[in-house]
Amino acid sequence: MTTHAPFRGQTPVGKKVAVIGAGLAGIAAALKLLQHGHQVCLFEAAPQAGGRARGVIHANTTMLDNGQHLCIGAYRTTLALLQQANIEAEQVFMRLPLSLHMHHGAQRMSLVTPTWLPAPLHLLWGLLTAHGLDWRSKWRAICWMQQLKHQAFTLPADITVATLLAKGKQTPMAIRTLWEPLCLAALNTPITFASAQVFLNVLRDSFQHRRHDSDFLIVKADLSSALIHPLLQHIQTLGAEVRLHSTVTALQASDAACVISTATSNDTFEDVIVAVGPHQLKTIAGELSIPAFDYQPITTVYLQYSAETRLPHPIMGLCHGLAQWVFDRGRCCGQAGLLAVVISAHPPLNSDKAVLVTQCIAEINQALAAYHITLNTAPQWTQVITEKRATFSCTPDVLRPGTRTSNPHVFLAGDYIAGPYPATIEGTITSGYAAAQAIIDRL
Repeated sequence: MTTHAPFRGQTPVGKKVAVIGAGLAGIAAALKLLQHGHQVCLFEAAPQAGGRARGVIHANTTMLDNGQHLCIGAYRTTLALLQQANIEAEQVFMRLPLSLHMHHGAQRMSLVTPTWLPAPLHLLWGLLTAHGLDWRSKWRAICWMQQLKHQAFTLPADITVATLLAKGKQTPMAIRTLWEPLCLAALNTPITFASAQVFLNVLRDSFQHRRHDSDFLIVKADLSSALIHPLLQHIQTLGAEVRLHSTVTALQASDAACVISTATSNDTFEDVIVAVGPHQLKTIAGELSIPAFDYQPITTVYLQYSAETRLPHPIMGLCHGLAQWVFDRGRCCGQAGLLAVVISAHPPLNSDKAVLVTQCIAEINQALAAYHITLNTAPQWTQVITEKRATFSCTPDVLRPGTRTSNPHVFLAGDYIAGPYPATIEGTITSGYAAAQAIIDRL
């Protein structure tokens, strides 16, 4: 093995910091450190950066995502990251004012919020005027939101979302077509054991401050092209070294320094940020003790139809089967005729992908019956992508570690780090900033 200095570009200043993992947490940490004059070397085991927020290619022709992601306007840290990297948010995201079009078979519930009312009045108006939601459901939802506001969206003790909705006297219809889909989209955890407090944190930030906080932000292209590559290019411009396809085999941290070993080198750093999944920590730094997590999967089923195929809405909710959402990537990302079906927090799926594809198409067609539209049962091509550890199970009082560890030179970053949000892009980026800030504060 050889030992060499891992930095190039700018004249060395500040501390020498290693960041292990080039997902959004690692990239955010690297950017903040560079802005404060530190030297950064970013290690990534995979041949491409992005972690679970990356693009994948289908048949050497079409760029997909490893999973269909959706952000919201309340993701202030995500938007701040883009601004600091001199990336226009409008180039990355298509912004849609909150519109929920939920389908239970051929029955439809549509909640559309106006752009001319401030928060939270826009949500109250959306509830009052929602089509397909009975007056009892509307009234109880409005009363419940007012009650939550009075208690500052804070619970004396965490409970499940299902228990919270029962205490709030929400109707089965409102739960099925509104609250349960929102919970699955935000927490990727079934309401029967999802954390009510974390769910309330998302509702508070989405609906109580600014009207556009509840907007949907949909990435206009694949995640690598739209987000990861521009961010990576920016931190390299600032002087970071990025080592892709560089697996860290060991991290030895003492009071004096941290030594990172890969297959080709041993490098010494003053501080290290470990920005990988908690299940990967043991192989890198087995002495770090963190709680064990349960995980929830997300499967995305891509269906390519002819270019003229369009859904009635860019995003449609499905409440009657296995799938929860279907995205029209033609309307969202310029990929005409491509649909992305999202199956969140699901049990083991049929190993026969053709059966799964057929089921997804049938569920979409049940919803499209309300519009007198039918999809062909034989798409041009399909692709099924499953992230088995897409998120941790966001249950009541789940124990999440902080960014600091027992070693003062080693810090953690990732969507599982303690914070108000579930495993989201916003939580990921916030954790990266927090880890970098902890190093900056130690000066």
